Amino acid sequence: MAFRDLLAGTPRDGAEVSVEFEMRDRSESSGGGPIVFNNVVEAPGHSAALNVLVRDRLCEVFDISPGELIDTLAWGMANPSEPMIVDSTNAEVLENRQSEVDLRALPIPWHYPEDRGRYQSASVIIAEYNGIRNMSYHRQLLRDATHTVARLVPRHLRTMYETARMNGDEVNIAVVNGADATVLLAAAMSFNEDLDELTVASALHEKLHGQPLRLVRLGNGIPVPADAEYAMEARITLDVDEEGPYVDITGTVDGVREEPV
Repeated sequence: MAFRDLLAGTPRDGAEVSVEFEMRDRSESSGGGPIVFNNVVEAPGHSAALNVLVRDRLCEVFDISPGELIDTLAWGMANPSEPMIVDSTNAEVLENRQSEVDLRALPIPWHYPEDRGRYQSASVIIAEYNGIRNMSYHRQLLRDATHTVARLVPRHLRTMYETARMNGDEVNIAVVNGADATVLLAAAMSFNEDLDELTVASALHEKLHGQPLRLVRLGNGIPVPADAEYAMEARITLDVDEEGPYVDITGTVDGVREEPV
């Protein structure tokens, strides 16, 4: 199973749409339901999906009832399993690559005029440092062709970053867009201990899809879902820059902070 399984039956919009404000405007004017934009002006050859990770659709793909979803997630937490590492030749995510990195050529949206710019807000960051691996969501401001500024909220990745920073170290990461729904759900879960979210995703993948979660290692050693739509090899540097303002999920304008590049 892959992210594209969530898109089956989703309405497609083939009219030109810009990453600057138009995706949100078009989505809201059509009722805010699931939609796939297939003609993004700034990102020829790429598509962008909105509002597809909703409970009813997840349960349909997983073939479970809404009432079973929470119990299934709890089962995954209690029964973590190791994913399967595959060779790069068997990883769909590596089939297409940019010859020269330019994040501006991806369909990364600028949702609100109040935002500082274009943001990856549904991306998963997978990080490893000192033998600990973490997978979680953190919004990222597109600063230029090869840099983002990430708002690291005070959770496990923030602790990992601050520990590395005190040691004078950068943190190797991968930024993933469009992973299987089991991965996206596991990344959204919070644990008190250092439980590896990818092992929870693997358990969910085996239970719901009947097969192991396949990962492939990028050049910096970070494993990513082999069938994800995008996987970006990256690192959290020792540099900081301004991040925000940003209109968050509550509709509140989050302020400006110094955050890691």
